[in-house]
Amino acid sequence: MHNSMELLTTKEVAEILQVSSSTVRRLSDKNTIKSYIVNNYNYRKYCKNSVIKYKEKLFGNANASIKVETIKNNITNISAKSHPKHYLMHKYWGRKAHNVISDYIKYFSKNDDIVLDPFMGSGVTIIESLKLNRKAIGIDINPMSLFIVENTINKVNLNKFKKTYLKIYQNTFYLYNHLYFTSCPICEKQSIIETTVWENNELLRIRGKCEEHNLFIKDATTEDLDVYKKCTFEKEKLLKENKIKFPTDEIMKYVKRSGRERINELFNDRALLILSFLLKEINKVDEVNIKNLLLFCFTSMLSNVSKMLPGDLKKCTYKSGWVISKFWTPQIHTERNIFKCLDLRFKAIINGKKEVENINPKLANLILGDSSKLKNIPDESIGYIFTDPPYGESIAYLALSQFWNSWIANDVDYINEIIIDPYRKKDYKDYENRMNSVFRELYRVLKYNKYLSFSFHNRDLNVWRAILNSCLDNGFVLESVVLQEQAVTSGTQGINKKNTLTGDFIYNFRKIQQSDNTIVSVKNPVEFIKNQIYEFITNNDGATPTELYEFLIPKIVMNHAYTDQNGNTVNIDKILKENFEYIETLNEKNKLGHSYKWIIKNR
Repeated sequence: MHNSMELLTTKEVAEILQVSSSTVRRLSDKNTIKSYIVNNYNYRKYCKNSVIKYKEKLFGNANASIKVETIKNNITNISAKSHPKHYLMHKYWGRKAHNVISDYIKYFSKNDDIVLDPFMGSGVTIIESLKLNRKAIGIDINPMSLFIVENTINKVNLNKFKKTYLKIYQNTFYLYNHLYFTSCPICEKQSIIETTVWENNELLRIRGKCEEHNLFIKDATTEDLDVYKKCTFEKEKLLKENKIKFPTDEIMKYVKRSGRERINELFNDRALLILSFLLKEINKVDEVNIKNLLLFCFTSMLSNVSKMLPGDLKKCTYKSGWVISKFWTPQIHTERNIFKCLDLRFKAIINGKKEVENINPKLANLILGDSSKLKNIPDESIGYIFTDPPYGESIAYLALSQFWNSWIANDVDYINEIIIDPYRKKDYKDYENRMNSVFRELYRVLKYNKYLSFSFHNRDLNVWRAILNSCLDNGFVLESVVLQEQAVTSGTQGINKKNTLTGDFIYNFRKIQQSDNTIVSVKNPVEFIKNQIYEFITNNDGATPTELYEFLIPKIVMNHAYTDQNGNTVNIDKILKENFEYIETLNEKNKLGHSYKWIIKNR
């Protein structure tokens, strides 16, 4: 090793190449970049010249690569921590690792900066900003988003909340607990239903608890069926007398599954009867913050007492929660005891609220609205933006939130939603136009030389192009792309284990005074992508989907290789299927995202 050779740490190389530390070590093991052991502890360092040469080769054109000095101002993959209790109080989709967002806020902003999230969702950016004593502005078109964030950060007298909850719980329990009565199959004494399992509309199995014989499982008896018939009779009677009400909103087509047409069809009659009374009691509460937290407890429970829980006939329990981003009711589904579910959610909310007692909600400005119109935010007033924009057609946030919004009678602006939904004539062009309007506003309100970061997880290059072009066309300069590991696996990833990406790309853009976003394009994007895949797979003895996309996406972005020579969006999956082979790996069979890999196809 030459004494004058400049050496870099693993972290520094990861920053330069915009990859994870594990990828850097893999490149070194393959001798793609030169490394040296510098002491007796096998501490590895890397030749800077070797890294820079690979960087230029990686992006296909030296003019398209990012300056090393700029990359060094960035942060790389952060070990994601599991969600603390205050993020587990209510379900929402796409919740990112809190510690990752916190580190980004600390890194890219100062104490007196205002942090903006134009697609607030469950509010991780806002809540983490408040923990760091920064002012924050959160905007979302979804009323449920504001409802979740407000109830997470608002100050509430927990003792008063407990007393009010117990009063409502006891009133409802007194009137309706008998609807969960069954008999123990051993001693025939009165017992309590914990779960039931149904096949279509037929009650088949019951799991109950007897004071003497504890838990039991039995087939539903005539007595059990008669109890349920009483539920249906009582529900219909009270409905005609206008003494209860529940949502009958038509389910939007994009999220409709299993032939269910309306929200009430996602619940059985026992649930509708009890939920309706419970909601009526909550709405009688005068103190707004107490009432809202009770409604928060109520909506957080809804999916757990719906028909959307897959059932296990043998064990008479449920296999998972609402993990699919559609309104799917399995043929065999589970019914849970509402009183037990409500009490579990109440305890979870108490524990979550205790964690955030010391944050200052006055630092947050939460806005219900469209992020393409930020008229109340002055020019160049924002110090940092971190957001998680809608992923095209991946998750229909508003349509899914109808499940909650319909129960608490929220008005929803579906017209201005940014989504790809063919049923509402919202296509790629509409998605791109709306995204462009948002990023135009983000550029206006962000201070010069300040940063915009957003996370993204999608395979569709049409969606990639729409978002990235919106950034570049409005004057932002891309400084780095980081593949960030996730805190938890999504429901879709759990189902699609064979071919899933196990991370989110985080793009870091900067607003500068004069940007030259001249884009260097390759002549034949399809051949370019195919050749890059071939070289990467050859050098690495195959590649998992995550490894491949971590390598490939930055190259596509930097070389503007989205479309073929006819202007059609490049289909990466088609290139892979036609030219490569997807095989199961034996050594990492149980690790999500690592059980299969792409290899060179045998000719």
